[in-house]
Amino acid sequence: MKKAKTEAGSTPELTAVSLTGEMIGRKNAPVARKKAIDGLFSSIGRHLRDGRSSEAEALIRRTSPAYRFTPDVYANLLRLLAFTLETVGKYKESLEAVRPYDDIQNLANLSSESQVRVVTQLAISFSNRGEYPKAVTLLKEVLEKARADSHTHLLGTIDIALSRVYRKLNEFPISRDFAEKALDHYRSTGNWLGMAESYREIANIHNQEGNSEKAIENFQLGIKIIGSNSAPFMLGKFYTDMSGAYWFLRKPNDGIACLEKSIEYFDQTEHALNMLIAYNNLGINLTLLGQWQRAEEMIRRALELGLRENYSHVAGIYDSLAELYILRGEIDEAEEHLQKAVEIAEKRNNRWYKLQALRNIARCHLLKGDTAAAITTAEATIEQAHEAGDRHYANMAGIVLAEALLLEGDTEESENALREIEANEPRSDYFVLGNIQRIRGCIALANDEREIAIHYFSRALTTFEAGLDPFHQAKMHMLLAENLGSDNFVRARRHLAAASEAYKQLGLEKELRSAAELGHKLDAASRSLPARPKGERRKNAVISQLLTVRLAEATASRELLFRELVAVLQQESNAEKIAVAEFSDTKTLAPFITHGYSTNESFELVGKLDAAVRRSELRSFMQSKDVEVIELRPTAGRPAYVLLSPRSGASLADGSSLKPLFSVTELGIDVIALRERDSSQPHDQPAGVYTSNDLMPGFIHSSPGMTTLVEEIYRIRNSDVTVLVTGESGTGKELVSKAIHALSNRKDQDFVPFNCTTLPKDLAEGMLFGYKKGAFTGAMNDSPGVIRSADHGTLFLDEIGDLPLDVQPKLLRFLQEGEVQPLGEKKPIKVDVRIIAATNMPLEQKVADGTFREDLYFRLNVIRLRIPPLRDRRAEIPSIVNYHVTKYSERFNKSGITFTPQAIDMLMVSDWEGNVRELCNEVQRIVARAESNETITPEHLSPSLKRSARPLMPVGGKLQGPRPIASYNSTIAPFANLEPGTTLEDAVSDLEMSLIRDALARNNWNISRVAVELGLTRRGLYLKLARYGIEKAA
Repeated sequence: MKKAKTEAGSTPELTAVSLTGEMIGRKNAPVARKKAIDGLFSSIGRHLRDGRSSEAEALIRRTSPAYRFTPDVYANLLRLLAFTLETVGKYKESLEAVRPYDDIQNLANLSSESQVRVVTQLAISFSNRGEYPKAVTLLKEVLEKARADSHTHLLGTIDIALSRVYRKLNEFPISRDFAEKALDHYRSTGNWLGMAESYREIANIHNQEGNSEKAIENFQLGIKIIGSNSAPFMLGKFYTDMSGAYWFLRKPNDGIACLEKSIEYFDQTEHALNMLIAYNNLGINLTLLGQWQRAEEMIRRALELGLRENYSHVAGIYDSLAELYILRGEIDEAEEHLQKAVEIAEKRNNRWYKLQALRNIARCHLLKGDTAAAITTAEATIEQAHEAGDRHYANMAGIVLAEALLLEGDTEESENALREIEANEPRSDYFVLGNIQRIRGCIALANDEREIAIHYFSRALTTFEAGLDPFHQAKMHMLLAENLGSDNFVRARRHLAAASEAYKQLGLEKELRSAAELGHKLDAASRSLPARPKGERRKNAVISQLLTVRLAEATASRELLFRELVAVLQQESNAEKIAVAEFSDTKTLAPFITHGYSTNESFELVGKLDAAVRRSELRSFMQSKDVEVIELRPTAGRPAYVLLSPRSGASLADGSSLKPLFSVTELGIDVIALRERDSSQPHDQPAGVYTSNDLMPGFIHSSPGMTTLVEEIYRIRNSDVTVLVTGESGTGKELVSKAIHALSNRKDQDFVPFNCTTLPKDLAEGMLFGYKKGAFTGAMNDSPGVIRSADHGTLFLDEIGDLPLDVQPKLLRFLQEGEVQPLGEKKPIKVDVRIIAATNMPLEQKVADGTFREDLYFRLNVIRLRIPPLRDRRAEIPSIVNYHVTKYSERFNKSGITFTPQAIDMLMVSDWEGNVRELCNEVQRIVARAESNETITPEHLSPSLKRSARPLMPVGGKLQGPRPIASYNSTIAPFANLEPGTTLEDAVSDLEMSLIRDALARNNWNISRVAVELGLTRRGLYLKLARYGIEKAA
């Protein structure tokens, strides 16, 4: 981690000076000049963006006493000092830097804009110290002042600050409203950093509300907005926060990937606080994966940083350590750390960390057998969590409550507690979902309903597998082994082997001994009972109903539903190998969930299935591969294919049809699709904003620059004065010229456009002024020329700077005299034409270079209209997009195509070097390729518009590659699906091939990016693609 030297000097030395004079600073110090001040602020800003806070602080402390400044400049230096101290967690010092401006006398000496900026930072500093009412009061006052004094460019900063304060107060709807307002402000100017910060704030709100999937979607959008811009500090915060959302979703591999990125970014900065958070989050994700030794190393590294700097986050770190001790069975050590966590959280007024610790204290009571204390603590935690609006910890404390009530023998109240959790809709929290099924299984056992218990334990196992939770998977394997014993010793033995392997890897000796004892009991019981005929399975109506219920209830996510389907088929059908395939973003079939197939086998088989489907040769494919293929065709969700091998195994064990199970699965797909559809609403542009009925369709003018332009057009509408329209290529110079014509007295006559760039030098005079028959070789007929073609109308001379030099005098004569003399004509002819010229070149420079006549330039430059580039009027982009979506939809006979706000935002932050023309071409391309009623997301945009700082997965997308499922028949181990006898070389090749395919999918086959990600040269990657026969789908 980079470190910079901080010069000595305390904040009071900077604030002790009088702040009410005309100049502030030491009496004999020189006055700071504007150039020096501009350079100073630029350097401070650069240091802060790059995460070098100590360098920014040192620069401020070194410069402030060395000069005398105006009150505005000095106040803004103190404001930046406060912000700099805030970024490194020095909240007390940050407040000291701007506290003098809490005095109305000091504040009155500043300009209106400086007052708004300084008071905003003052409010943020109060908020960081936990003085939320004071912060809200100041921010609302300064918000009104900013509106009243027209400081609209500062509204986004104030709204973000208000959003953050209300989030800390757990007022999430109010917080979200301010964050969305901030996003609108930043969106209107294309401020990528502000937009990214707004998305981060919205994401954190969703995460604290318990909607971690929505949070991740917004985190990823913010990362896309930042793109290739330099913002290591901001990107580090994004990935750290996103790892927390992945933890709640029990997706530790994704969380770890985020944290590795965040540490990589923070390593470019000097922010110990953010490194601390990243290390702690890395530790809790490693805990979930069962890598407990490495997890403890990361958490203790975070604790060391936290204790050294006295950060409030130490409370959360103690809770992380306690979680690890609980899993190891070291309850006394866990309680010791949890008491420390509660003390620090209460002292620092951090309710969130207190909730975390209280929930784990309840778990400790439960594990020590004190169910009464567990119930009391869990109920208190749930109540406080609801007050704080935190559904995550209300749900997790609810799990403890339900289990404690069950141990007390109150199965009815235990079930009620589970229903309370389900009312919070924890559909994306695999930890909570899995434990709900586990406890329901235990309730069924208490009611002597063993078959129903096995049903719930099986569902719990599938859920914990989806959450990559080895500890709880092992617990479910043990419960299934215990309860399957007399019914199915083969399955019981497999579950026991899986549990033993997991306990061994986790280093849990006590649990490993319990598994060994259960193994002895199973062996003894198996010898005392007659052998079961091979292939015989359970067969009764209850089992069939339970299978249907398992699928009907597994609608938390598409992955969980398909995992449950594969687990059911594996358990109850005669199929030996199972795969679920679905369409990827490239609209080709790819394996999703598999059992019994290696990665190579699944890709090869599904690739051939894709070809067979496209050629309508599905029947021959099934016969040749001995695979039964069932197409799932839901009405609202995406279709999928289920493959069962051998074909003879495509039935339940009792011979009954699998069709009812697939029908329930299709309904489940629809439920998931309809629920997810709400998370991607199209961009809704108010009607009537984007067109001007008094000008012409498509003439969009909502920005200040374009509004000024329109006002000028109206002023000259009844004049025939020559107009010169300037602007970059693609800004819409011809459209502006048409608008001038449409408002003029000549609107009923012709508008004739002519591009001077296409004018051949030898034919230039004839094309412009016309010619008589026989005037030159090839003049077979009379030609009026473009000027006479526009008689009584308007001639638009585009790219006038490219007009040949020897033609320019004749155009000048026409402009002066209003007459032309065609080639071969003896007398000039009077013509009544208004001229509008346009150029993207600096004509003044061409005049200086001698390539454009000065007198012609002055004749053209009577009225000059400049069209601002699209990057200076970004607020019009949504309007332009909506107009052209309608236009091209009509052209291509399509309807219902809409853009999500996220897609619009990606367009808002693009540089648009080709201006409006480039944007229109992008919209045309998208509409041409889209289907009617399709919703356009960032993934539909051209590769050149997709920012280079890529999220871990596409927005709204899914992870690439098949997910093997190991339930019921294998141990928890790497390469679980490799066939017996596989060599080490084959195993490594299988893994390498999988890594390459995943990287290619993530990076859309960008070879350079994939090579960098995998640590290969481009040539090395091409050689591996050839070796494994990996080709890009057509």
